[in-house]
Amino acid sequence: MTRHRARSNSTFDYIIVGAGAAGCILANRLSEDPTTSVLLIEAGGRDSHVMHLVPKGFYFTLSNPNYAKTFATTAFADGHVERLPRGRVLGGSTTINGLVWNRGWAPYYDAWEKAGNPGWNWQRFLTAFREIERHQLGASDVRGGEGPVDIEIARPPEETCEAVIAAFAGHGVGFREDMNDSGEERVSYVASNTRRGTRMSAARAFLRPIRSRRNLTVATHTEAEELTWDGDRVTGVSCQFRESTVRYSARREVLVCGGAFDSPLLLERSGIGNPEVLTAAGVPVRVASPRVGENFKEHRGILLQYRLAGVRGYNSSASSRLRYLWTGFKYLFSRRGVIAHGGYALSAIYKSDPDSEHPDTQAFFTPISTSAVNPMSGRMVVDKEPGAKFVALPMYPTSAGSLHITGPHLDDPPRLEPNFLSTDEDRRMLVKALHKAREVMATGPIAEHVVEELQPGPQLVADDDIIEYGINSGNAGAHGLGTCAMGPDPDDVVDASLKVRGTRGLRVVDASVFRDQPSGNNNAPTMALAWIAADIIEAEASAAPGARPSTARHSTS
Repeated sequence: MTRHRARSNSTFDYIIVGAGAAGCILANRLSEDPTTSVLLIEAGGRDSHVMHLVPKGFYFTLSNPNYAKTFATTAFADGHVERLPRGRVLGGSTTINGLVWNRGWAPYYDAWEKAGNPGWNWQRFLTAFREIERHQLGASDVRGGEGPVDIEIARPPEETCEAVIAAFAGHGVGFREDMNDSGEERVSYVASNTRRGTRMSAARAFLRPIRSRRNLTVATHTEAEELTWDGDRVTGVSCQFRESTVRYSARREVLVCGGAFDSPLLLERSGIGNPEVLTAAGVPVRVASPRVGENFKEHRGILLQYRLAGVRGYNSSASSRLRYLWTGFKYLFSRRGVIAHGGYALSAIYKSDPDSEHPDTQAFFTPISTSAVNPMSGRMVVDKEPGAKFVALPMYPTSAGSLHITGPHLDDPPRLEPNFLSTDEDRRMLVKALHKAREVMATGPIAEHVVEELQPGPQLVADDDIIEYGINSGNAGAHGLGTCAMGPDPDDVVDASLKVRGTRGLRVVDASVFRDQPSGNNNAPTMALAWIAADIIEAEASAAPGARPSTARHSTS
């Protein structure tokens, strides 16, 4: 990869801030034209460690400050603070995440256009998905077969998972080989962005194939502190590189791809935001944009853990150092088994409330349990007896939190108020989701193997207790979004072309522009969003007065 350190005050056509799911795609697409210069800035370092190739490697990298940055919440009612990790490495969170490729289905995406965002609909996203994917099951009307991102199904089938699939069938939730080819209730083995059992991060899919492009500069260990201005036009970025300040200029645009956490913070440090927030943080107001940092939305569910009997599951492969090394040794030769896919083996989307118009709950299951913590490393310890995890997440949270700066500098800690389960609807759905998960696990044939519910435990039954547990001990989905949401209202942060209102030469392209949770995970939708954004940017550049004819070939390699 071209990673030479650009000199301070260097000028590029485009500056992309953040080398995550969106930034890597924009860097690839916009540098297709050899006459266009692109600078990609990443606060973290390279993704060259071999652990980044191993799907289960996220157990080691997710908590490693070399590869992840955590955002601390305000204190919960019981006094604890949660730390939400995001990727800080080439590939961003796609390099350290659980690799679930759940795209969601049509109604959510069509709702964007119905809300006043022309052109943002299911058909447009589906086209992007098909161009991005190289699916193990081959191309079809709803999936791609020749794209840069390999998609594989967790294999081989596993007896505990098969029992859970049969239990779901008893509740009218059918098995589908491809989780993403339907909008109905369904359960599937997890689809992951992997290639032959190795992680296919955004960096591996979109940056490594273009390492010889001379018009692309990738600057690592470079963190954007604030945008630079000429009137209302954003002209570049001021960054911290080690202990020095470096500045870069953009002839055309700055594209902010820091994700739902870093993007709003960069805008606020640059004077774009709620005047009250900016003034309190000591930042001069340049653009009054009251919704920057607001509308933070995240899945909040409950993790159930079980002790099982009569099945083997994955615990026996990872409950000791020797067993894990043997499992890893076999993985090196076969690229299959528990290490070859991400955090979970099964994914299910279904109704916890039978009166819901669409599926309302997303769940993940894997036949492994970790009910202890290593006091030396802080990492979870796999149980010696067979066990399982079942995470139930209501899909469409209505609670909204906020994320704001508290000072003008990078080292000023932000204030993250997640506001989990603050609406009656979210509380109602959490209770139903927990009851439904228990019903599934109490259905044969999986029920025959359940010995004990270890977490949260059978004593948690009253609605108020479930809600309190969900708030203080619930499971966050690592799907934060919405803090720079797109919309037609003058107070919405970005418009339908992803341009930041009140500015010129500035767009936000990442999960922060999603208005609400997709009917799936953020991984795939964010890549599709960036693919669409590249189409928009290239079309506008070609139509600009005096524009050079584009020589881009719409290829990722």
